[in-house]
Amino acid sequence: MDDVLDLFGWAPPPRPQPKSSAPSKRGPRPAPAPAPPPKAAPPRRSGRAEGEILRIVAPIAPHLRAVVYTRNRRIMASVGDRGRELRLNEAFATAPREVLAAVARLFSARDARTRARARAAVRAFIATIPLEPAAVRRRPRTRQVLPGDEPHLQALREEFRRINAAHFDAALPEVPMYLSGQMRRRNGHFCSSPLEIVISRTLCTHAHPGEAAHTLRHEMIHLWQHATGKKPDHGPEFRAWARRLDVHPRATRRVAWTNRPRQG
Repeated sequence: MDDVLDLFGWAPPPRPQPKSSAPSKRGPRPAPAPAPPPKAAPPRRSGRAEGEILRIVAPIAPHLRAVVYTRNRRIMASVGDRGRELRLNEAFATAPREVLAAVARLFSARDARTRARARAAVRAFIATIPLEPAAVRRRPRTRQVLPGDEPHLQALREEFRRINAAHFDAALPEVPMYLSGQMRRRNGHFCSSPLEIVISRTLCTHAHPGEAAHTLRHEMIHLWQHATGKKPDHGPEFRAWARRLDVHPRATRRVAWTNRPRQG
């Protein structure tokens, strides 16, 4: 209880001191330090809660079972948990119902024309989201290379060079590669700013041989898209490259695990 109250600036009352008849040789006691001011509560997000969003999108995309808000501004909308979880930037909390319906169609419609219209509606809404002020933007993440990462990174670099020479005429730039222990729903990602490829550390340590190389080839296609002036996506051009590189043609795939640790 004390720990909880302390968060709000509570301090225990001073214990009463026994009175003494002898004259005190010390000077007057200093006044007790004032209690620290209460910590400001984090600002609450305005707009719809995740459950309200789910009630809007579920009739259109019944496979969605949950909605999770994120602060990821690079990927504003995505699905995880094998397509059952919709992950939205928290700006979508104030999106009109028709935009949320377009998000549902984007991840559920079978025909390309419907998905294209939905994608255009979602992108139009994203374009209206104000950029974060420079003062509150997050600092670039400092990548940490653990002592056990180097053998895995060396194997990934060799695979990169092999695929680059065999399929891209060695035209792809060699970008920094890192392993991440923070990925819970992704196996890897390509980032254009800063230019880097990051692979899940768990994929390297607990998956069957070849799984990390598979993800690396996926991200190399995105690197090719970026290097040739195209926007990285999973459209027809990506799928054509995926067939050449024997890569799963979608954003998510099943992984063959040997002994995947439980996520905390």
